[in-house]
Amino acid sequence: MTVVLVVLGVLSIAYGLLMAALYPAGGFFLVWVVLGAALLAAWRFQPARLAICAVCVVGLLAVGALSALIVTTAAATPPAGLDCLVVLGAGLRPDGTPTETLRYRLDAALDYLEENPETTCIVSGGQGFGESRTEADAMADYLVGRGLDAERVTKEELSTTTAENIRNSAGLLAPGASVAVVTNDFHLYRALRIAHENGLPEAYGLAARTNPLYLPQATLRECFAVAKDALVGNI
Repeated sequence: MTVVLVVLGVLSIAYGLLMAALYPAGGFFLVWVVLGAALLAAWRFQPARLAICAVCVVGLLAVGALSALIVTTAAATPPAGLDCLVVLGAGLRPDGTPTETLRYRLDAALDYLEENPETTCIVSGGQGFGESRTEADAMADYLVGRGLDAERVTKEELSTTTAENIRNSAGLLAPGASVAVVTNDFHLYRALRIAHENGLPEAYGLAARTNPLYLPQATLRECFAVAKDALVGNI
């Protein structure tokens, strides 16, 4: 048991430091560091071991249950011939181009749009802190730059949260239009919950991939976000 605690603690801290170097935004990497420190404390201080391990087991069960919902939702595919895709923004690089996470979303949308030439898309995202332009503008440039007809792209440039993405995009759709929300696999479960409560009750989901190295961080963070939404709602 002590060896397991030490190994897991060191791995957790190491992964947190890696995330701090590669994906520092938001500071969520600290969760891994704190978890690792707790595991090492359980190894070092025997009186606290049982309590710390019990908390970790409960947390693991909760995360496992939510992760199962996330994986199941991401595995579903939308039908062909939808009227429109809503592609959610995900931040820009300092040079104003899409981040890795956002490129995955745009590439998934491109694949669907190429196979369904009658489908249009809405790219949704405002200008965040430190961004040189709106996410929607960068997203549209990415799609058009890879051959998509500009007439098939509508920009929604005011949103700063997922709920705003959905509500603002819903207002741009024709009544009764069929739609899929495009986002990364780890985010799709929560995004669809928000969509179904904010003007797109019949929306499908289209999952984009995620960098495998980032996936544990993203999934754990998403579990926290789902729990937060359940307690205080989405904004």
